[in-house]
Amino acid sequence: MYEVNRSVFLLIPLEPFWNWLQSLPETPLDITLEDLQADANSYLIRPCETADEVWDEIETRFEQIFAAELADWCEDESQWPDLDADIFQEWFDVQLSTVLTDLEQEPLGREIFQPITLN
Repeated sequence: MYEVNRSVFLLIPLEPFWNWLQSLPETPLDITLEDLQADANSYLIRPCETADEVWDEIETRFEQIFAAELADWCEDESQWPDLDADIFQEWFDVQLSTVLTDLEQEPLGREIFQPITLN
């Protein structure tokens, strides 16, 4: 086992996010809110000693995080809500962890984030 020099948080979609997904014109949704919540995105951030430090990271980068979540489902930014902190907090719950342990021996791999193509 290896301790990774990162902290992690899960971004759990809430009902307003799911409602937005439902409102998109070309997104076929055979997915429930519970499905979204069961497979929430995780984000690695700099190593943090406390939950407050994790929250500081989230608050500093919420627009980037929010845009990534929206881009996963809709590339048309005109369909997006304002990237506002209040909307972000209304649309997502956050679960924090300051320690990330890697159980694999294989080195971590990285690649540039690319939004999924829906069509």
